[in-house]
Amino acid sequence: MATGGTDDNPKALVIALAGTAFLGVVAYGLSIITNTPLAPQFRWSLGDAAIGLAGAAPLVLLLSWLMATPQPAPARFRQSQIEFFAQIGFRFTPLRIVLMALFAGIFEELLFRGVLQTATAKLTPMFVAILVSNLIFGAVHWRTALYALIAGLVGVWIGILFAITGNLLTPIVTHAAYDLVALIVTARAIDAWRARKKPTGPDTLD
Repeated sequence: MATGGTDDNPKALVIALAGTAFLGVVAYGLSIITNTPLAPQFRWSLGDAAIGLAGAAPLVLLLSWLMATPQPAPARFRQSQIEFFAQIGFRFTPLRIVLMALFAGIFEELLFRGVLQTATAKLTPMFVAILVSNLIFGAVHWRTALYALIAGLVGVWIGILFAITGNLLTPIVTHAAYDLVALIVTARAIDAWRARKKPTGPDTLD
């Protein structure tokens, strides 16, 4: 598997990963400002990791529906996403997909669940903390209104899982596992889209 853009610019991948890693820096800074330490919220637990992995399953089912439904609005959204990632500037290789999934799973969860949800929960009921942190989560992922809405709803689910276990390992596993599947599915969708667009005939040069 190797797809993503017609050109392959590794610098674009580095920029994307650096941007995600910067969220970890923001998380660390905010954890100090809000007196919300991150380390005590993380512990190694096979059970909590299993909950995180199981928690990715409903998100994968939602993704499967989104990739298959013929309904006009989701279909337009699906196509816009495929075209966006097709022009992202770098190709998706297995290693790059794993790195992107891990970076998003770790650094986004440190910020949105580890700091924002936890800090807000000190001042409000947990359901309010989950909603507030994921309004921000959705806004940060805004490419279209629908994309922001879907991201926010995904974040709410992940926030619930975190509230259940109180262990950052759970949302990290859920987020990374889902992103891993989503990026693989997206890469294959890009390949299929390009295959449909590729001109055929006796005058085609490969």
